[in-house]
Amino acid sequence: MIPGVEPESWADLLETAADLREIAPTVRFHTALGIHPQVLPELDPAHDSAVLTALTDQIRAAPAGLVAIGECGLDFGVGVPRERQVAVLRAHFALARATGLPLLLHCLKAHAAMLELLDEQPLPPSILHSYSGSAEMVPAYCRGGHAISFAGAITLPGARRPVLAARAVAADRLLIETDSPDQTPASRRPARNEPAFLEDIARAVAAARAEPLELVAATTTANARRLLRLAA
Repeated sequence: MIPGVEPESWADLLETAADLREIAPTVRFHTALGIHPQVLPELDPAHDSAVLTALTDQIRAAPAGLVAIGECGLDFGVGVPRERQVAVLRAHFALARATGLPLLLHCLKAHAAMLELLDEQPLPPSILHSYSGSAEMVPAYCRGGHAISFAGAITLPGARRPVLAARAVAADRLLIETDSPDQTPASRRPARNEPAFLEDIARAVAAARAEPLELVAATTTANARRLLRLAA
């Protein structure tokens, strides 16, 4: 899945995904569209309403391969007022409720605020992308039917926090991702991260949970298909 995280990239992303589906028809290229909180510093706050309207129009047009809304979320380390981030995220929440699409949620240094927002109203089951929270927060995140996804951080030497969190996630809420081109797995550095490195994440999660690699692969594949409504 390829998420579009800023308005200027949406059209190119959808076009690229369509081209890739023609070039490699046996490979499934899925997309998501949203406004990443780390992009907000580059956007004029006066244009937030117009940008969110454009996002709604894009999502409602239901382009082929679109399976989620995002990335979107909260990041209290980017220097954007929290009130603005919350307002933009609430607009994504409303769009998810209107369309039934899951959200790809980014949360960094903002877990208390994110949990509070998630508890306000029910949402379609969504995905906490590249989870950075604690094991103790896992039940609170999952109680709304949401899933938790692990990325390259779990492969790092001494990565205790994501390892403990991975152990705390119920099997039916567990996902993995590469987050490429970011978060290259430890054993692949300094190479650029690639989707093909997903097995590294699966191995790290399997080790954390003391489960066979094959079980983690099968479980996370089934969960992704269910949450994103992908064909088998």
